[in-house]
Amino acid sequence: MTNVFIEIKPKPAPRPRVTRHGTYNAKDYTQYKEAIRLSWVAVNKGYPTEKPIAMKLDFFFKTPKSWSKAKKESVKWHISRPDGDNLAKSIKDALNGVAYRDDSQVCFLQVRKQYAQMEGVRIEIEEC
Repeated sequence: MTNVFIEIKPKPAPRPRVTRHGTYNAKDYTQYKEAIRLSWVAVNKGYPTEKPIAMKLDFFFKTPKSWSKAKKESVKWHISRPDGDNLAKSIKDALNGVAYRDDSQVCFLQVRKQYAQMEGVRIEIEEC
């Protein structure tokens, strides 16, 4: 099992932009995926697995400054946008070819979104 925490603001996978010159993703999303990829490679030096994998993702969002202290202490789960499936898609895309050969190998996926003191993503991958 491999477990990595990356201190970065979670970003969902956007729809690609289509022009007459081709299809592309926004620059900030490409940079986000590269930061995830580099953080993973720094901790896990090895070849991408060929086996089925289980992936657990925890996305941490800062509590809004406008919230009262009582509300900050009582609310744990992040139930507003971005959606969990779009957040997971961005991580699965970033780790394609690095942690696993293809994201179709993900046979179990667990996604949690919650408020915390710092923003970040915890990625846990285990071969099935």
